[in-house]
Amino acid sequence: MATPMDPTDLQYSGSLIAASLELVAPLTTAAGTTSHRDVVFVRIESADGVVGWGEAAPLPGWPGPDLAAVTSDLRRWIGGGLTGTPAVGPARAAVDSALLDIAAQESGVSIATYLNADAGGAVAVNQLIDALDPEDVELAALNAVAEGFGTIKLKVATTGHDVERVAAVRRAAPDARLRLDANRGFDHDAAVAFCRAVEPFDIEFIEEPVAGGIDALVAVQADVGIVVAADESLAEIEVADYAQLPVELLVIKPSALGHLEALYSLASKRPVVFTSFLESAVGVTLTLHLAAAAQSGTVLACGLATSGRFGTDVAPAPSLRHGLLQVPTIPGLGVVPVVTD
Repeated sequence: MATPMDPTDLQYSGSLIAASLELVAPLTTAAGTTSHRDVVFVRIESADGVVGWGEAAPLPGWPGPDLAAVTSDLRRWIGGGLTGTPAVGPARAAVDSALLDIAAQESGVSIATYLNADAGGAVAVNQLIDALDPEDVELAALNAVAEGFGTIKLKVATTGHDVERVAAVRRAAPDARLRLDANRGFDHDAAVAFCRAVEPFDIEFIEEPVAGGIDALVAVQADVGIVVAADESLAEIEVADYAQLPVELLVIKPSALGHLEALYSLASKRPVVFTSFLESAVGVTLTLHLAAAAQSGTVLACGLATSGRFGTDVAPAPSLRHGLLQVPTIPGLGVVPVVTD
């Protein structure tokens, strides 16, 4: 990966713009219900007038800093003359994104191509289902299949009917890859019992069945046949340590974790799934570029088909066709948010 230039050497300037995005319908997970997303955009301009964009979108209930802490970190960075790098994950992700945007524009290529000249033009994505009633789950899965999705992700640990909900997906989508996300909603015994109950439904993996970090995930994995993936636990660990973690699969949210260069490189070392952080088209598109550039590594279907959950976005979302998200080809990020100070 080519490394963006140091903004302090090039007399870049930066500013922040806050925004709030309303979801069409609340998203329910074991961590709670989300009805809107408060985010802050980072705008960096080079001395030559090239503008790059990034998004910081910390999610309530996710391990780590809240929006106030992220915004404070960004303000310190800008107030200090763009010296060094923001320490907080979402703040660093936003700055890394904006600098990549500028560097790719100056090179005349998309971010994906800037990272890897052989980057793919489209990325397979999963459809996310959070409906609670098994009949609604089945209908959503039927719609996903009709729309061309080959992978479905179901939020679990949200009701007492999770096994029935998994069965409903399988009835509607017998050939689809099916992955589950518990958002740390089970204790160890409940997680083991649930995983054993749904193993006959051919589950690709389950994300974060329990709280307690990597050790707790490994303990569940020892007792079940389904692959256990790390997600929230990654926010509690240094990115430099990801490659050696004793779990089979990592679910990577660049907008939450920052360190974009390291995350991009990780896909060449172990299986990963790139996913959104329920952010705007800016953050989703940034992660799409990373996934497209990393496809030569072990990258599974990505969790990036979330833009449709917003009533109004700040920019057009990447085009979704038959379960594939199209990578913008214009130089840089490929989207410019319509936001005001």
